[in-house]
Amino acid sequence: MAKIKAGILSKVSGKVAGVVGGTWKGQNYIRELVKPSNPNTALQQAQRGKMSFVVKLARQLVGDVLNPYLNKFCKTMSGYNWFCRENIGRSAGTPLALTSAPVLSFGTLGTGAIDYSDVTVGAGGTITALPKVEAGHSLEIIGAAITPAGEVLGIYTKKNPTVSDDSFGDVVLADGEYTFYIVNFFADYDANGVLSQISASLASPVTTETVSG
Repeated sequence: MAKIKAGILSKVSGKVAGVVGGTWKGQNYIRELVKPSNPNTALQQAQRGKMSFVVKLARQLVGDVLNPYLNKFCKTMSGYNWFCRENIGRSAGTPLALTSAPVLSFGTLGTGAIDYSDVTVGAGGTITALPKVEAGHSLEIIGAAITPAGEVLGIYTKKNPTVSDDSFGDVVLADGEYTFYIVNFFADYDANGVLSQISASLASPVTTETVSG
């Protein structure tokens, strides 16, 4: 049974006849009640496989990236849902694997860059990336090392990095051979320390490194 909260033109909760009402991100809505079909075709199964793949990846990023850095910018959906929407098409093959670096952010900020020629894996499996940030900007850089299989090897953040800051991006790995993407984006802070904008993601080519001792 539907419940009318404050008049027929206001908030409606539940279903009545052929319509259903509710609230999403503070917006009231009424839509047609639709019973979806489920023919379970090969294309549907493939799409569901991709969705499962990207959801597993998203869950690894929720607490460190999606919630703190994306949610506040996503007006009609959560950062989690935005990430899944943007990256569901970035996997293919059997078993599924990333075909390009995942997108972690959006925006047009252009005050920082990563020189990927300086991305290295040192003794003990320490991934180091050297950032380059223009003078006069207060930036926090957020990055992740992500394998094509969708495993997040590590997440790192650093405020106000400089070209000479070679301790940036340390992710310690166990011994083994790794193929991974380095994915980074920048958060720009104003004079009050408030996050004001984030940049488009930047990603290196897939790199294979061997970690030993």
